[in-house]
Amino acid sequence: MTSSPEPSVFRGYAQFYDSLYADKDYSAECEHLERIFETHGVRRGGRVLDLGCGTGGHVIRLACAGHHVTGVDRSSEMIEIARQKAAAAGVDPRLVVSDVCDLELGQKFDAVISMFAVVGYQLDNADLAAMLAVARRHLEAGGVFVFDAWFGPAVLTERPEVKRKTVSLPDGGTLIRVAKPTLDVVAQTVRVDYDLVSEDGARQPTGEVSESHTMRFLFAQEVAYFLRVAGFEVASLTPFMREGIAPTEQDWNVTWVARAV
Repeated sequence: MTSSPEPSVFRGYAQFYDSLYADKDYSAECEHLERIFETHGVRRGGRVLDLGCGTGGHVIRLACAGHHVTGVDRSSEMIEIARQKAAAAGVDPRLVVSDVCDLELGQKFDAVISMFAVVGYQLDNADLAAMLAVARRHLEAGGVFVFDAWFGPAVLTERPEVKRKTVSLPDGGTLIRVAKPTLDVVAQTVRVDYDLVSEDGARQPTGEVSESHTMRFLFAQEVAYFLRVAGFEVASLTPFMREGIAPTEQDWNVTWVARAV
């Protein structure tokens, strides 16, 4: 997905990804993106690049809405799932397996998006700068870059804690996920160790997956600096899926909108 995570990230997780996030409202998020696009002059049917597209939750909906969409992800497993879902939805977005830090498609877009905290996988400054440079390189002047991330003040105020989630699987079984976080205030990261156990209908274990995902949390001033160096200006910083207000220390997830200059 990015250059910072271990190569195994999302390999075991990919098969369960859509079940784990079945409660994620991709339709509402895409409607929110459409409002941002409209505000910044991105027409319906425009060219949209999704950096870190995962299994295509945003790509497919934006393609169904008439946009010309390209989705990019480091995980070939996630891209294959996205291809299958796109075919089932009757759309044919371009889907590319690539690292978002060194992508070169040789074309420009009207908008670039990077959702579900993909930017947070850029754990060091070189990777963060490289990803923002990729976004700028693929945008027309005046184009818009929309991304969300974990917000530093909130992470340090409302510390991460162990979480357990149980979801139903398409085959009638159950998946149990335990997420154990480790906070590093110096590195500005949270390492989340995931243990996943799947069970059949009789509650018998059918498989286990363990992965560690390390996420960087970000602060307004550092992001503004990196965006400026990459050739952007900050248009807005708001709580995730909310408009017209500033984030506070209670907002773990925030959205940046930046314009290419």
